[in-house]
Amino acid sequence: MVRKIFAIAKNVLINTSRDKGALIWLIIMPIVWTALIGSMSSPKSGENLIPISIMNYDKGAYGDKFEEFLKEEKDIQIMKVSSEDDLVKKVMDTEIFVGLVIPENFAENLINDIPSQVKLVKSEKSSSYFIEELLKKIAKRISIDAQASNFSLEKIGTFISVTEGAKSEIWERAFKIADSSFEPEPSIKVDFKMLSVDESKQSLVMGMNLSSPGFAVMFVMMGVFFAGAAMVNERRLGTLARLLTTPTGKFAIISGEMLGFFLLALVQFLILILFGQFALGVNWGSSPIGVMLIVVSFSLAVTGLGTLLAVFVKTSAQAGAFAVLISMVTSMIGGSWWPIEIAPKFMQSVAKFTPQYWAVNGLTKLITRGFGISSILINFGILMGIAIISLMLSVALFKFGD
Repeated sequence: MVRKIFAIAKNVLINTSRDKGALIWLIIMPIVWTALIGSMSSPKSGENLIPISIMNYDKGAYGDKFEEFLKEEKDIQIMKVSSEDDLVKKVMDTEIFVGLVIPENFAENLINDIPSQVKLVKSEKSSSYFIEELLKKIAKRISIDAQASNFSLEKIGTFISVTEGAKSEIWERAFKIADSSFEPEPSIKVDFKMLSVDESKQSLVMGMNLSSPGFAVMFVMMGVFFAGAAMVNERRLGTLARLLTTPTGKFAIISGEMLGFFLLALVQFLILILFGQFALGVNWGSSPIGVMLIVVSFSLAVTGLGTLLAVFVKTSAQAGAFAVLISMVTSMIGGSWWPIEIAPKFMQSVAKFTPQYWAVNGLTKLITRGFGISSILINFGILMGIAIISLMLSVALFKFGD
């Protein structure tokens, strides 16, 4: 039976690939819409940079050095803040990814070979591995330079008498030419402070970071619904009924059709993700497993809904019309076209009844907010719930003849 299910699924994919009209709606249209509308709403250059802020209390030059080393990183954008409270608020509102607080005695501690500590402020949902590793690298770099400078000053002092003014000059010069192969344990520690996030105050997602996942979600749903329209045509022409005269049961037939729809959705999603990443420069986040969970669960959900649509319509023309109408309207409501945050409150509540909302919301958390898998588990669970209910109803209600 398994071989029959895969054979039917393969036939769905082959028939779809031969339909030039279907390929236009599956591939060409989403690419065009994503590029055009995404470019219209894109912010200015720098939208893909990771925004961080620094509150520097250090009165010496080495707090500035820390900031200078951060600015050398091409993926970092330093955002100004007026105070530490402002920094904390911006992290909680996800206007910045993380905040860094450099203490007042930072330079003095380095010069006197006293361990120092900087504080990293981030949200509890942030997947900030890249930033953490970057800060550790900079901390280690400054620690090496500082310890080499102290070592040089100590050795020079054993041979000649050094005035206080000369000590500062020698230390700074040694700091600049410190031996980079000297790798002690960092004397600068990073103290992490976790903050809860008020998701209702998050900054808007715009440009390609919205249009790429948003229109991918919309057109994947539309593609599966169009495949459901073809299934309606097969039922009207008696193709499905004739299959029942062969040693193929109803379960194998409906399962094969659903598997074909699901694989179609996965292939389409993958193509649109790759296009968004390599052609439009969309960073699909640091959690490929999280993206995969959303893609798979949404594909299953629309597979069930697409098959359910085929249950209730009588002709392929009706199915095609409903495919466009339902996909467009629910995608507008669900946040595929514009940020859901700009919609009225009652519309935001209505949006939660659409699978697009949970897919776009989950992908936004991963792509733009930098959150980890734990943040999208509710999205995954709700999409899987939609999938299970719709798939079960489709199997129970589907008729093989008019």
